Amino acid sequence: MNILSICAVAILTSVLALTLRRHNAEISFIAAIAGCALILVSVLINMTSLYETLRDILSSAQIKVEYITVLLKALGICFLTEFACDMCIDAGQRALAGNVSLAGRLLIVVSAVPLYKDVLNTVLSLTGGTG
Repeated sequence: MNILSICAVAILTSVLALTLRRHNAEISFIAAIAGCALILVSVLINMTSLYETLRDILSSAQIKVEYITVLLKALGICFLTEFACDMCIDAGQRALAGNVSLAGRLLIVVSAVPLYKDVLNTVLSLTGGTG
């Protein structure tokens, strides 16, 4: 899905949600979530080609593929966290959105632990320490 299609889905979803809001706020909210989910899934599907390209570039440069995996995992966590936070804020649940945001940040740190370990081992090997 290209950006024109994404914008069209967003506009149509917004008009549908606004129209439905007069009759049933819950159905309006579900329509908004469905439109957002459709856009998010279409973007994530296109991420597979990005992963393949970056993997090829990194392997030719003799850089570990795990590094790009950590990066893309963190990017996915960011996207999903932002999506969930926006939905919670739209539903009037700011405290829940704050908790989701905190959980996303913590999960990014946890997913990057192998990267931190490699950096620490490299520093220790350069300074003569044990790794």
